[in-house]
Amino acid sequence: MVVDVSDKALISKAKCGMMRVGIVLGDPTRRIFVETISKFFEVFVCELPNDLPDVIDEEFEFPEELFEADIILSYAFHPDVNIEVVKKAEERGIRYVLVAGGFKFLKRFAKNVRVIVDDVCCSTFVKGVEFFERFGIPEFEITLSDDGKIKDVRVVRSALCGATFFVAEKLKGLSVEEAPRMAGYFTQIYPCLASRGIKGGIHKAANLHKLAVERAIKRAIQKG
Repeated sequence: MVVDVSDKALISKAKCGMMRVGIVLGDPTRRIFVETISKFFEVFVCELPNDLPDVIDEEFEFPEELFEADIILSYAFHPDVNIEVVKKAEERGIRYVLVAGGFKFLKRFAKNVRVIVDDVCCSTFVKGVEFFERFGIPEFEITLSDDGKIKDVRVVRSALCGATFFVAEKLKGLSVEEAPRMAGYFTQIYPCLASRGIKGGIHKAANLHKLAVERAIKRAIQKG
């Protein structure tokens, strides 16, 4: 099967470096990831057709531009597609493939490529990789006013969905006591795509942002 990539596009030129990011998009709701990432990196999107069969047993082709990237993010949510992404990344010498969803079995198809599987986009970090300096586990830099309130918030590292930027704006003017708790709340009212429910990933995302704010406040206090 040949992937329909008629809607593929070079989204932007890198603004913070020359790293190129290839994105396989099987879920249109993940477009918000593309919008966020393209503010900082050169992005190439391979959009999958909506009518893929459950099992793909024919030849599967991707656009060559996808594998000219330095890192590939797969939001295919399809095991056969993800297997081909990993195999071709291996062939092309791509070092990192980030896969959304519970596809840990993909690691056995990789020898030299590092396959990172996660279901919460703000819980991943790989030291020394430019992409993860911008995206992954959230990190803030906070400035406090003389009365102990949040004066300014700078996003050092954001969740791929952009929730961290949303949280940062909402924190301004809050007290240091309430800011961490509200960071978790604001994460959950943002259109975060983590799973919902009692055991949903949304709670992990909220807690990661809460902890990030606590760390940032602590650093701000230590600076005086």
